[in-house]
Amino acid sequence: MAASAPSAFYLDASAIVKIVVRERETEALVDYLGDADLVSSEVAEIEVPRAAYLRTAEAESIQQAELVLRRFHLVALDDELRHEATRAGPPDLRTLDAVHLVSCLRLGPRVGGIIVYDRRLSAAARARGLHVVAPPARRR
Repeated sequence: MAASAPSAFYLDASAIVKIVVRERETEALVDYLGDADLVSSEVAEIEVPRAAYLRTAEAESIQQAELVLRRFHLVALDDELRHEATRAGPPDLRTLDAVHLVSCLRLGPRVGGIIVYDRRLSAAARARGLHVVAPPARRR
C-alpha cells in the first residue's frame, strides 16, 4: 500500500467486483488496497455475488465473491440507515448506491474515502465531501 494511504477504505460493489472478477483495474486496485481494512454495506453480500455471476456466468464466481467478502467489515442495514438512504443524493442515484453512500458517510473519518467505479455514486459522494478513489487500469 502507498505510504500516504489510509488504513481503511469503503468499497461499493463496483469496486469489490473488480477484486472478484479480473478486470482492467483489478491489479491497480488490489495494489492500492494493500493490507488496509475494508468496509462495505451488508447489501454487498447480495450485490457482489450476483454481479460477479452476471459477469462470468460461472457459479464458482459466487463462491469467490463470498470468500472475498469475508475480508470486509460490513455496515448493518438498520432502520436509520434505510431511512437516510431514501433521502440521500440526487434523484438519479440508484437505490443500492444510496445505501452505500449513507453507509460510508456513517463511518466518518474512520475511512480514508470511498473506492467506487460508478459515475453516479462517485458524483454523489464528492458532493457530500467524501474523498473518492478509483485506481485506474495500468498501462502496459
